[in-house]
Formats: sequence, structure tokens, C-alpha cells
Amino acid sequence: MKLNHLRPAAGSNKELGGLEIMNFLSRFLVAMQRQISVILALAVYENNRKSTVGSAGSWESLINPLQMMLFFIGIRIGFRFLLSGGTLSGGATSLYFNIVVFMAAGFTIYFPFRQLAIQALAGLKLRAPLYYNRVEPLDILLALSINNVRALLTLTLGLMALIWSLTWDFRMDSPGLALCVYLLTISMAVGFGICLVFLGKFNKFITRLIKRLINRILIFTSALFFATFELPAYTRPFVTWNPLLHAVELFRYSLNNEYPIPDISLSYLIWCSTVTLGFSLILYRTNEALLLESLDD
Repeated sequence: MKLNHLRPAAGSNKELGGLEIMNFLSRFLVAMQRQISVILALAVYENNRKSTVGSAGSWESLINPLQMMLFFIGIRIGFRFLLSGGTLSGGATSLYFNIVVFMAAGFTIYFPFRQLAIQALAGLKLRAPLYYNRVEPLDILLALSINNVRALLTLTLGLMALIWSLTWDFRMDSPGLALCVYLLTISMAVGFGICLVFLGKFNKFITRLIKRLINRILIFTSALFFATFELPAYTRPFVTWNPLLHAVELFRYSLNNEYPIPDISLSYLIWCSTVTLGFSLILYRTNEALLLESLDD
């Protein structure tokens, strides 16, 4: 006796499969929307908290990078002044960029990494939000990322607008590359910050050492106040290990495709960002309880 009438038709199987996929996508989008709302609320919470702490308040996110940027612009001008024999020539980079654009492009990439990495530890000190449902330590790190990126983008766009209004000399040849480099840098910063959180749980000395590494060594090897093509070829391997240097130089190249970038690789930046973020997320998912325990220390 044949029981073909008991088997679902092929067409009905396809319809059921399509409905399951649609239901999954719908649930996924709703969950993403809720989590984004949580992260944005945490960003507002942190911004309001900063506005009541310290004399600078929420302006601190703008003041710190502006001070550092002006300091290194001064170093760059002084350095070129000495090398050029008493003139204010911008050197070889002046063929491609105004000095402020050159420096601002570097800080647009470097400073979010610095802030997100260093403030990752400070993020877990915001204990109050963690007592609410659906709020995880990673949400706080992402909220800090949003605030830092928003502040620095505001500063950078303001400087770019000022330069354009004064000189009418601003270009962006590859906006897609600029966005790609920026997102890769943020991903790498979030990943590095997560690793720092766990490292700080086990060894405070190494954490302080890495903070000094970020503040001392990375800042002088990330091409903030020099261009890679200005360096002799035999010295470049001493700085090209730093993925931030690749990000900074690629971002400058996205503004002006005539800007030379020897020994710079987008593939290397993608590899570093993927490995750092992937490793950190695995570390986070397998050891999340350690972060919650640290709040009770």
C-alpha cells in the first residue's frame, strides 16, 4: 500500500523552509534593534555621567585629541623648520596635503584606537548599567566606542570644514577605502580593548606596561607626524609592523590617491583586525563570567 498521500508535497517543504528563514530573520532583526537601543542608551548614560565629572565634562573627548593634535602639529612644523634651514616648508608631504589635513588624517585613525583600548578598562567601572537585564560588559565597551568615535569625527570634520573654507583645498578620492579603513581600525580597537580587560583581571603590571606602550611607542610609530615614504627604505621594517601605521597611511591615500604609500598593505590591516577581533570575541564568550566577577572586587 502506497503512503504517498502522507508525505508533504515538495512545494510545501519549500514554503515551510522559506517561512522558517523569514521568522529567523525577523527575530534576528528585532534582537539587533533592541541591542542597538541598549548600546545607544548606554552611550547617552556615559555622556551624561562625564558631563557631571571634572571641569571639562563631556568636552574632554574633544579637548584631549585637539591638544595632542596641536602639540604634534607644532613638532612637525619645528622638525621641518630645522631640516629646511630656517624655513616653514612642509617638506615632501606638502606636495599632497596641507599640514593640518595631514595631521588630522593621522589622528582620525590613531586616537579612536588609543581611546577605545585604554578606556576599555574604565568601561567596566560603570557598574550601574550592568544591573539591568540585557546589558553586558561588551555593550558598555561598544557604547564607549560610539562616544569616542562621535567626538573625534566631530573634531575632524570641523577641522576639515575650516580648512576647506580657508583654502578651498580638500579632496577625498576614495571614500569607500576611507570608510573601510576606519571600520577596520575600530574593530581592531574593540578587540584589543576586550583583550586588555581580561589581561587587567590577571596582571595589573602588564596592563600598565601596555598602556605605556600605547602612549609612548605606538604614537611614535603610527606615522602621525611623518610619512612612510619620507623614511629610508632600510628603516621602514622598524615601523611597518604596526598595523596602525598601515591604517593611517591608507586613510591618507584615500584622501589623495597620488600620495605614495610604500610597504603599506590593506591585506595586513584586514588580517590584524580580523585576528584581533575574532580572538577577543572568543575570549569574551568563554570567560564572560570573569568580567562580572570583577565588579565585586
